[in-house]
Amino acid sequence: MPGVSTLASVTAAPLLPPVDGLVWGYRFNDDGRADPLDGAAAMLELERQESWVWLHFDLIDGRARKALANLAHIPDEARELLLGVDDRQRMETYGQVIAGVVMDFERADELDPRRMLSWRFCMAPHAFISARRSPLQTMAELHNAILSGRRFPDVLHLFNGIIHSFAGALGAASVRMVGQLDEVEDGLLDERDSGDFESLGSVRRKAVQLHRQATPLRFMLHSLLAERPDWFTEDAAEDSAQVAHRVDSVCADLVALQERARALQDELNSRQTEMTNKRLMLLSIISAVLLPPTLISGIFGMNVDGLPFTHTPFGFLCTIGVMVFSVIGLLFVLRRMKMF
Repeated sequence: MPGVSTLASVTAAPLLPPVDGLVWGYRFNDDGRADPLDGAAAMLELERQESWVWLHFDLIDGRARKALANLAHIPDEARELLLGVDDRQRMETYGQVIAGVVMDFERADELDPRRMLSWRFCMAPHAFISARRSPLQTMAELHNAILSGRRFPDVLHLFNGIIHSFAGALGAASVRMVGQLDEVEDGLLDERDSGDFESLGSVRRKAVQLHRQATPLRFMLHSLLAERPDWFTEDAAEDSAQVAHRVDSVCADLVALQERARALQDELNSRQTEMTNKRLMLLSIISAVLLPPTLISGIFGMNVDGLPFTHTPFGFLCTIGVMVFSVIGLLFVLRRMKMF
């Protein structure tokens, strides 16, 4: 298209040097099958545009940043986004080129919402260029799927595959948190357990973090469907709609998870308040019961003449008896008042 920035074809393909910092590169055939490429071959295929390619770079390597900076035929704005440091999730359209920033879990044995990192991409009809600073879980899983024979007919299907895998990881993390909430709820239903505030707080914190990342992704996907370039096929657009629906579902699940966690938090606070009130009531009753004996002992401790039982051989026992009867009488009154 005249006047539109694209990864345009080049008639003469120069001999290009190897590219350091390229984590992997693939050329996808018409049937969607991927063939691996090294750095030089990857750049050559990118220039030829006879088939579409996926180039994945490591931004920690300065040579990768140099290779991205020297990529021809992409808009300057897209290049700046690829090399930028702003990790806010977003997606921008520059004619027929789409660039953006998306989050992913850091690669680890267990997915941790506190350890989520950004990766950057630029896609056009014949290329999907992605870059990251640390190994990412979804990217690694998709790479393994390609090595196992998974096929992608075009660039948009690849992007949808990455986002769908990320949504699946979000859903899996949500399911694990639901299990944690179930344990907290079971403990709450057990009268002997006052509730696990630490676990509940951890679930609420993780749910907020995941929802904070899923929400902008949801808006990005709907924006992509609304402003899709001309090279989007109907099949790919339908696939994008399904992925957007999947992300919508994950967002709804995370909202429901937060609401349930908040309800359990309120129940735990209510249970804790109830237990505190019971303890305070017990302390109040003990204080009230000890008040009459304290008063009686204080009276008989006065150093004055005329105190009863002073000159009788059973004065001490009589005094104890008065204290006991005063306690019994007070307990009777409190019971009649339904204080316990």
